[in-house]
Formats: sequence, structure tokens, C-alpha cells
Amino acid sequence: MSEVVIPSKSEKETMNLGRFFGKHAMDGLFIALTGDLGAGKTHFVQGLAEGMGVQGVVGSPTFTIMNYYDGPTPLKHFDFYRLHSEDDLWNIGWEEYGEGGVVVVEWADMFPSLIPEESIQIEITLSGETERNIRIHWGERAPEEIIKEIKEYAACH
Repeated sequence: MSEVVIPSKSEKETMNLGRFFGKHAMDGLFIALTGDLGAGKTHFVQGLAEGMGVQGVVGSPTFTIMNYYDGPTPLKHFDFYRLHSEDDLWNIGWEEYGEGGVVVVEWADMFPSLIPEESIQIEITLSGETERNIRIHWGERAPEEIIKEIKEYAACH
């Protein structure tokens, strides 16, 4: 199995899934997030940060491109939504920021060539007013430790 779909009935459940990921995150984890506006990508990241032990407010980096959060493992939260080309990322130091710590990218589908093979890809789609389907998929180079945890989480939900 290289894919699971987890239903979410609320923002809280989406954040809980993010929190779960944060508790199991390890240095070098790369999460590529996709979904429509308002699907819950930022709520997922807020839960992720909390699970990683990041203190303070976590917001969308739509206008800043990247937010850096210090914690036991650093969290680098990118948003590709307002970018016009990959050059915009290279100009802010993507090669430095894109490695180490935990990297999470919202609107990752805008520049798929920048997403590493070992990434965990999460697609959040609306299925109702507050309901979401969260499709998590990965390739064979994804970190085995977190894949095992994802499969166990999906089995319980």
C-alpha cells in the first residue's frame, strides 16, 4: 500500500492528523501539501507544528513565501501560491531551506520538479461543508518509519 485516505469531519480532525505527523516527524521529512483554497492545508500545518513542539502562532506564509519555526526540529513552512516561477524560490535560497529539519510546502503541485522523491504527499479535498478527504501517498523512497505510523493511524480512522 502506498496510499491511504483519511476522512476528516472538522478543522480539529485535520489539525489532529497534522499533530500526529508532528509527533512522528524526523529530521529530513518533506511534506508536499495540495488542495483547494480553504481545504485545510494551513490547519494541517498548525497541528504539525504543535506536534513538533513548536511554540507560538503558525500562520500561512502566502505573502512571505516561507516561515521558519524553531523547535526541537526546525519547521520550514513554504507556500508556493503566489510564486510565478521556480526562480523565485532559488532567489530566496531554496537549496538551503529545502533541506534539513521538516519541510512542508503548501501548493506543492505548482512546481512538482522541486518535490523530492522521498516526500510524503498529502492532498486535501472538500467533501462537504466541514468534511474533507485527506489522501496521503508516497513513493518507495519515503521514510519507512513514518509510513508505518501513517498506515497504523489510517487503520484506526
